[in-house]
Amino acid sequence: MPSFPSKPLVRPRDDGGLQLSYQLPHRVHTAAGYPLVAPNGSSIVVYGYETGLKVVWRGGKPFATEKTPVAQADKPQKPAPPPSDDAVMIIDSDDESVAEIQSSISKEEPKAQFEEEEPEVDPAYPYESILRQVDIPLGSRVLHLAVPRILPEAARSSLDPFPPTLKELVVVAAVCADYSTRVVTIPLAPPHPHQTKIGVQTISISGGVSHQELPRGVSVTFTYQETENKEQNLSRGQQHASGRWDLLVATHSAESAGLLLIHRIPIADGHRLCDDAIETKRRYLPAPATNISFNPSGYPTPRHSTLLVAFHSGCVKVYSCFATKRSKASRRSSGVQSDFETSQTEGKWHISLYPGFEQSVSGLTRRKTVISAEWVLGGRAIMVLMSDGEWGVWDIEGTGPGNIKGPLERQSSVQGVTGGSLTTFSVSGRLLSPLPSGHHSETTVPSFEHRPRFAPLTPSTKRVREDTLLKGGSASTANSSLSGGISVFQTNTWRDPMPDEAILLRHGNQTAVISSLLSLWRNATKATGTFDPSNRCRVSTLQDVTFMGERLKGVGHLPVASSRTRGSEQPPFDLILTAEHRILILAPKVIEPENVPAGTMTVAGVTSTESDQQRLHKGELDVDGMDRLLSGMASAKRSIGIMGSPIKRLRNFT
Repeated sequence: MPSFPSKPLVRPRDDGGLQLSYQLPHRVHTAAGYPLVAPNGSSIVVYGYETGLKVVWRGGKPFATEKTPVAQADKPQKPAPPPSDDAVMIIDSDDESVAEIQSSISKEEPKAQFEEEEPEVDPAYPYESILRQVDIPLGSRVLHLAVPRILPEAARSSLDPFPPTLKELVVVAAVCADYSTRVVTIPLAPPHPHQTKIGVQTISISGGVSHQELPRGVSVTFTYQETENKEQNLSRGQQHASGRWDLLVATHSAESAGLLLIHRIPIADGHRLCDDAIETKRRYLPAPATNISFNPSGYPTPRHSTLLVAFHSGCVKVYSCFATKRSKASRRSSGVQSDFETSQTEGKWHISLYPGFEQSVSGLTRRKTVISAEWVLGGRAIMVLMSDGEWGVWDIEGTGPGNIKGPLERQSSVQGVTGGSLTTFSVSGRLLSPLPSGHHSETTVPSFEHRPRFAPLTPSTKRVREDTLLKGGSASTANSSLSGGISVFQTNTWRDPMPDEAILLRHGNQTAVISSLLSLWRNATKATGTFDPSNRCRVSTLQDVTFMGERLKGVGHLPVASSRTRGSEQPPFDLILTAEHRILILAPKVIEPENVPAGTMTVAGVTSTESDQQRLHKGELDVDGMDRLLSGMASAKRSIGIMGSPIKRLRNFT
């Protein structure tokens, strides 16, 4: 199999970053960036092609140089101790000992060790290089793949339960053209280049428990199964709870008008997937689903096993895989317990959400077509993207800015539901087609009417020129498309009261970016001034991207580790775009930091003071920044006292 190219086609972008285009000799069906970085700081890219999966480690600390082992025969031998009567003498030749040592060394698998410092940046190649790549043959074409949606390390609390498997392995679920579902695990750290036994585990779900038509999507998450111990601690009166982590894999297809399969795979000791104890649930859908997505919340929150199911017909449903119901306790049961017990059911549909209506070409009114839906606000709200380019957010729990109870809270008050057939958006917008420019992305741009530069001055042309002057152009809405996707990445820490996320929207061949959904949401709920810092966040079209004539098939976020060559002002992720035969990565230039001379310290001090002032106006200045500002004000007062205050002189004009 041809390897992943190590040298991409580099193209500078207008924002100062780079477009890295990796041309592949085979067709790429799906690709995703893994949500966790490797222990050495490498970003992980997983994509599916004609015969399997490819895992690529990009950037990070390189492998350490190997130290050649020295044979013991070459070392100076120590003088032998004097013989004793009780000693046992073994006669062996030196040639055989050297051969045994070399054979034992060759049999040992080399372990990956990394350098302690980051590599220096070559000015000719100002981007992160490809460190390692591994092919995982599956014997079938990979149609779709899914990775667990895990929060970044800064967004997770150390007290929250975290699956130990994710600390060691990369977990990928894929659906193939042979109707099977494959779950693949591979070590999180990049394996050594000379390592033959990498430790890849692959299980296949096929046969009667799989689909009979081509699967259209897959989603994966982790859950925990508790097993209560009957032995009670009499001193504390509590029960000891233990259990195991399981892997939930959901797939859907158009079989029987719509079929949803949910597989529960136990994880044994040593992070081994048990393929002989898989539990499968079948749920028939009213129509074929567009996409499915598990809630990003982790265990033990009840919503961690809820599944989002979107339909083309204009409906989004929320399904709970492990819904519980209360039942009366048996009278024959012994022990002190409550009057009601909870029992696990087969699942439950929580709520159905509906977008608005639109007028078709024939003049009939119909429901808007949903092309993608995804969880936002940490799994408490849902973002949906329609075929006409409109997007919106349903605050189903009422936790977003505005504090209005959502449909799942206090169902008696129907705030958020209008007439039972329309669910209003808490915040919404519409994607606009970019204006034509010299460096524009190969997106679907509507045709503009080109008028001559020197048009005759008539009432009609005068009105057109006035509209163009006041409105700044005639950008129209995006064309209708049935392909799209949504990618979400949390940017703030777990200490913040509300999660803030960066959103990436794909509508056809067009891509839009929302740098801060929370700021955009706050702008929609309260009126602020023109110069308010939160007004700077808006939906912007991703321009200056070249796909070389190919069709855009997917977008996503690629998490990166913080480094000295990347800079602290850059976001903690790159953008990964998937075309038909290439993978594009939009990343900033990596620059080797320069040592600041002693004479330029005052300039750096002025720059830091200006940045502190800007953070103070935004309300983002911390305690250390306040100390710097106060010390700067004190030093300014002392300098004024030494130099003396300026003297005002009165001048008389006659």
